[in-house]
Amino acid sequence: MNSHQPSLSSRAKWNQRHQQRELPVAACRVLQNHRDLLPCTGLALDVACGLGGNAVLLAQAGLECEAVDISDVAVTRLNDYARSQNLSLTARQADIETNGLGLVSNLVAKQYDVITVSYFLYRPLFPALIAALKPGGLLFYQTFVSTAAGEMRGPKNSNFYLHKKELLSHFKGLEIRYYCEGPHDRNDNAAAEAELIARKPSSWNSSDGSLCSDTRSSN
Repeated sequence: MNSHQPSLSSRAKWNQRHQQRELPVAACRVLQNHRDLLPCTGLALDVACGLGGNAVLLAQAGLECEAVDISDVAVTRLNDYARSQNLSLTARQADIETNGLGLVSNLVAKQYDVITVSYFLYRPLFPALIAALKPGGLLFYQTFVSTAAGEMRGPKNSNFYLHKKELLSHFKGLEIRYYCEGPHDRNDNAAAEAELIARKPSSWNSSDGSLCSDTRSSN
């Protein structure tokens, strides 16, 4: 999840939280509910992975998965779990917000068939997520969204919330395969969330980040 605190305190907070939780943890809902869209093979990336619910699901689905998180405790525990389960999954520690430029360059150079992001919001990363997807690759994104009345029923920090329909505006160059906003369950006190699945068109022109003029993929 996004934090605008100094890096050290943010890492300490997440280290403490991830030390207490049990493995394995569940993948985000949008990935669980649309697992059938995943390719059978390929390279995947889980951004701000925490204890790796998304990453584990991706690896179990047959993908070679990389995962990144600010918490060294989470990364160590996830790598240990992946080895114990013989999963093709490697996690590494990195502060995406503070030291993101070099990290993003590496991600874009690799090109991924699937990228997942859940409960993490750092808007400067959005263009890099698009660039890091292979043409035809899928992005799964899920996180909190503010309601019409501005209630904060999830995190207390407003920086953790998307505006209504904001994800659609940031990823409008991609083919939107699925989008939903609303409470994550029927509880009236549940936080509203946005769920997005988007595909990078096969006709994407990597030189200028646009679709080629002669062909356009449809949804």
